[in-house]
Amino acid sequence: MRWDCVMLFTLIFWAVPARAGSESENRFGTNLLFNGLTYHPGGGDHERYPRKLDDAAYWVLQVGGQADLDWYLHRYVLLRGSVSVIRDCEDVWSGFFHLGPRLNLPIGPKFVFRIGIGPTLVWRQTWFGVDSTYHGDSFYGRDSTGAYQSRFLWYGGNLDFEWKIRRNLSLLYSNLPGWPHVITSSIGARYSF
Repeated sequence: MRWDCVMLFTLIFWAVPARAGSESENRFGTNLLFNGLTYHPGGGDHERYPRKLDDAAYWVLQVGGQADLDWYLHRYVLLRGSVSVIRDCEDVWSGFFHLGPRLNLPIGPKFVFRIGIGPTLVWRQTWFGVDSTYHGDSFYGRDSTGAYQSRFLWYGGNLDFEWKIRRNLSLLYSNLPGWPHVITSSIGARYSF
């Protein structure tokens, strides 16, 4: 993993000068989210999850963050770039890089619903050696070589629900529906400029 590339992307992401204006003048939006509650359909496979909230590990707290940059192509269409870094269920570093379009659907003057999909690179530190009962899975595979496991998806995406509290500032709930493996919820703030 090239951490210098991640840091450069993050620096460029936050260095874009803010240009406050009315909603119709905004060309960009940025989200900063806290990744938190995760649901495992069918329960978790591992007893060692350090932040599981129930014995069967259906609910697990993941600690980390996500940053998004949106470019409005049209009132109803935007392009999103995302990066996420978290401590996953097994308490190792993981995350994703994503780029894809979003359908932007205003629901009255205060609320917006977004749905998006696009290419996504999902990665994590390997679970081999961390959990002695882990022998691979259907998502990352069974290759035990290397320090990281990854998978490229053409169809990664999420759902956002935005509540505008000021002209350029909003609260945000985001859901990553990674069925059948994991469903992750995040909360945070959005600034439009």
